[in-house]
Amino acid sequence: MNFLESIKMAFSSLAINKLRSFLTMLGIIIGISAVITITTIGNSISKTLSSTFDQLGDVKLTIYPEIRDDYEGKYPDTDDDTLTLEKVQGLVAQHPGELTYSCNDLYDAADIVNENGETFSAVLLGVSGDYFDPPQLKKQIVQGRAPNNADNEGKRHTCIVSDVFCEQYFGSTDNALGKTIKFELKRNANISLTIVGIMEYTELEKSEMKINTTKNKLDIMTYVFFPYNTMLEAKGLSPKETILHSAQIGWTSSCDSETAKKYINDYFEPIYRNNEVWRMNIYDEQEEMGMITTVLNVITIAISIIAAISLIVGGVGVMNIMLVSILERTREIGVRKALGALNGDIRSQFVVEAVIICLTGGTIGVLIGVLNGVLLSKVAALLLNNMAAEYAEYITLSVQPSIPAIIISLAFSMLTGLIFGYYPAKRAGNMNPIDALRYE
Repeated sequence: MNFLESIKMAFSSLAINKLRSFLTMLGIIIGISAVITITTIGNSISKTLSSTFDQLGDVKLTIYPEIRDDYEGKYPDTDDDTLTLEKVQGLVAQHPGELTYSCNDLYDAADIVNENGETFSAVLLGVSGDYFDPPQLKKQIVQGRAPNNADNEGKRHTCIVSDVFCEQYFGSTDNALGKTIKFELKRNANISLTIVGIMEYTELEKSEMKINTTKNKLDIMTYVFFPYNTMLEAKGLSPKETILHSAQIGWTSSCDSETAKKYINDYFEPIYRNNEVWRMNIYDEQEEMGMITTVLNVITIAISIIAAISLIVGGVGVMNIMLVSILERTREIGVRKALGALNGDIRSQFVVEAVIICLTGGTIGVLIGVLNGVLLSKVAALLLNNMAAEYAEYITLSVQPSIPAIIISLAFSMLTGLIFGYYPAKRAGNMNPIDALRYE
């Protein structure tokens, strides 16, 4: 009897006792579906975090001074300790075409009187030219553009405002582009800026600023972004005098994150070498994301192993039913042996039958596991939209079944059939044909 005939007989046997076959598979189905559900959830969370991270911004390194771990005294604050714009520009100047930087700083709050004589407030922020490079910020620009590097280097009096600001000042966003507004600052100074772009607040920003719940829009304080160098000129500061809390270092296609880290360390190491209090720290968002993914993978694997233990229970069930099936088919085995079937033919028939049972159960378990992952993602999306709508635009939920987990699960289910089906098959193959024919 060849292998194909063994498969046909196995399926025929399963079809004869459908309910018993299903109950036999149940342990395998539960075990495999649990493993696939868990790995699908873990993989989906990892992919969701990764896609959300990519959507929120471009990849950059954040640098800032921090206290050394072994320092226990008072915290002095001198020019040598601080991060200045001059130091950041010096770093980028050493690697032209490879490194870029971005930073932002508060200039001042301003009271603005609109065309109807109504007063409202705004906060002016100085930003470097590539501040609006991240995809999420670019997506918020609905008209015009953001202040760019040319504006920054030329110290131009351009700005980008929000749609709410336009409604406060002009009554609508129509014809706001190109208009020049005079801002009366809290520090008893004035600055005039020309609107070159209009941005729209995200749902999260609207929630934090209570834009949707505030009855009077004049009570909302919005942000106005203008070139960083223009702000320095207005403050009368030089790059050497400009202290930064932090700065973002990016890199071009001719560089990578590890090379950028090396450049940063090589540049700041001599500066902070003899500083007993402070050192320059590099925060890598990608590295943080990698750590989160690693933790998720470890948790997923650990829980999957626990869930896979149920496959042993399922395997024992398969062995038990195979032993019962052999007893029921003893005369059939005797007849086949009397007609010339070899011990190996009998063994292969029952081993194949056990493997088919486990593989069929494993396939059903995989389908149920993937379906569970899809349903859970739908529930998560529904809860997100109902309970935290302001975060929904930042999070891209994606269902990603783990292909390696599916392959391993199916292989493991076949292995379960081989292991737990071999003993009953061997017992059937070793039967004495005369005793088998006499069996009642």
